[in-house]
Amino acid sequence: MVISELIHSITDRLKTIHNNPVECQQDAWWMVQAITKKSEAELLAQRDITLSPDQQKMLDEWLTKHVGQKMPLQYLLGNVPFCGLDILVEPPTLIPRPETEEWCYNLIEQLKTLPNQRLSILDIGCGSGCIAIALAKNFPQALVYAVDISDKALDLSKKNAQLLQAPNITFLKSDVFDQLKPPLKFDLIVSNPPYIAADEWAHLAPSVTQWEDAKALVAGPEGLNIIDKIIQHAPRWLMPNKDMLDHHVSQLMIEIGYRQGDKVRSLLEKAGFKNSHIKKDLEGKDRVACATL
Repeated sequence: MVISELIHSITDRLKTIHNNPVECQQDAWWMVQAITKKSEAELLAQRDITLSPDQQKMLDEWLTKHVGQKMPLQYLLGNVPFCGLDILVEPPTLIPRPETEEWCYNLIEQLKTLPNQRLSILDIGCGSGCIAIALAKNFPQALVYAVDISDKALDLSKKNAQLLQAPNITFLKSDVFDQLKPPLKFDLIVSNPPYIAADEWAHLAPSVTQWEDAKALVAGPEGLNIIDKIIQHAPRWLMPNKDMLDHHVSQLMIEIGYRQGDKVRSLLEKAGFKNSHIKKDLEGKDRVACATL
């Protein structure tokens, strides 16, 4: 079979769950690349393709799970790229999103401008560990603490940290700051917390509601419960950092919903944070709340 014919047949099956034909074709390529362990360029160069019985069986199973059971493709593939790293993903731990990768990458670039990179960093709700590991790998002199309330998430984070050789991370089961002990303090607190409003949950795609942990996504009537808790208590866990202040690097960064910007900025100001502002993502939507102690 010509490779283009195989991609076309997979794309046709994916059209039943995706409205975007480009997305369907991209997913088809990802599946074939993962199954054959070859790049798109290699597959195009060979032109013809014959899947082995085991490869065909795997493809059929993936399509059944993805199309019929709405299982996210990332869970089928088993990993996602994030800031140059391959992050393992397993249900029901939250799948890292491109918008999270975007602000994390930008933060890394900002932190690289600091003369002193021996930072103490806290990642709240670490999930797969993607943010904590990206920061730990880029700043090997930093001490990174990663907390989550989910045992499954912590197990996956630890597995990723071990595979990606990030020994400068301490993992801890904690509901936000609850299990942290003074005199521990941080230069930087980051979080991709639950921020979906309770009534929005039912309107999300089945690939989310049937597979990902609701506790990692939903946070009360307005989606602000965890964000509010982080903001209220963060000041006692942050320490002044003149380098970050001089280089205009925020000490608190929280991913938020696209309709939460004004409310979150108000929470930051009430908690005594300075220079609070909301950064937009590449689509022009409110995405990250930033502030300095």
